[in-house]
Amino acid sequence: MKVSVWMSAYNHEKYISQCLDSVLNQKTDFDFEIILGEDCSTDRTREIAIEYKNKHPEKFKLYLPEKNIGMMEMDIATWNLCTGEYIALLNGDDYWTDENKLQTQVDFLDNNPDAVMCYHKARVENETTGYVFDTVYPESGEELTAEYLLLGYNPVMTPTVMIRNIISVPDYYKDLPYGDMPLYLLLSQKGKIKYIDRVMSLYRIHPSGQWQGESVYNNLLKDIKFYEIMNEKLDCKYEHLINKIFRRDILILRYKALTVMIPDKAKEYF
Repeated sequence: MKVSVWMSAYNHEKYISQCLDSVLNQKTDFDFEIILGEDCSTDRTREIAIEYKNKHPEKFKLYLPEKNIGMMEMDIATWNLCTGEYIALLNGDDYWTDENKLQTQVDFLDNNPDAVMCYHKARVENETTGYVFDTVYPESGEELTAEYLLLGYNPVMTPTVMIRNIISVPDYYKDLPYGDMPLYLLLSQKGKIKYIDRVMSLYRIHPSGQWQGESVYNNLLKDIKFYEIMNEKLDCKYEHLINKIFRRDILILRYKALTVMIPDKAKEYF
């Protein structure tokens, strides 16, 4: 198998058909499989996924737990089902806008053996405001480094990514607060991360994903947990940089704790 399309979906009834159609409409000279984990949605997402599986049994592997297991456990379970030489990332609420996306990225990785991952420009749609824009990438050019990612300048949208299937999802993955960034960091230790300057995907921004009020505080706590774990797992290779990030995040936590409904938390960061 050349490519595994690694997908997860939860309460994506509104989007999942457009997403899956964008995968099935890919024009390729190789075989690909769709690995889809559906995490007990409260809408019709699972029903729709099963309908697609029944129509295209040769393409789909579904992972359908009996109860909601959460994003990280779902990622581990579905990753282990991927058999492709390459893995393309996609969530059920995004979609691919270019029918040659998979072929383009496979050709790129085939022709760039030093690259372990490639990603491309995306169109971003804010569902609340209707504002649409294209992602802007760093001036450093085609390669993305671990240092750049650790500083929080992550220009990578999930539906733009294709990686070589050369790493396993580690056991500590389930303890992390979010999933894509650890994979990018681990891959950056194996080779180069390169960029394709072409819009081939659409990424949606949902209101629930925006940092406002106390959610800013909580997300900063998640950031600190993430950096603590990854610092250890990367053998403290970037500890000097991570320490600077800790100082920045703790200063922000102090401010938020003092000003956003939770002043009793402020003393924890002094």
